[in-house]
Amino acid sequence: MLWLIDLVLLLAGLVLWNRASRESDEAWSLFLRSIAFLDLAFIAFGNGQMLVEILLLALALALPSAERLERRSP
Repeated sequence: MLWLIDLVLLLAGLVLWNRASRESDEAWSLFLRSIAFLDLAFIAFGNGQMLVEILLLALALALPSAERLERRSP
């Protein structure tokens, strides 16, 4: 069962990496990639750190895109 959870978290990390690749703002893209890298590192090296992995991914996937933030500013 744990390998299935790791697989889902791995796919979510890859989705986040792909989302970072599509961003136009370089700083925002770097930030998203660093969160994805940290998540993938926790999956690879952090046995038993599921809570940290899930919280990082939930936070990263809930972040808005840079374009949406720019449109919202006055």
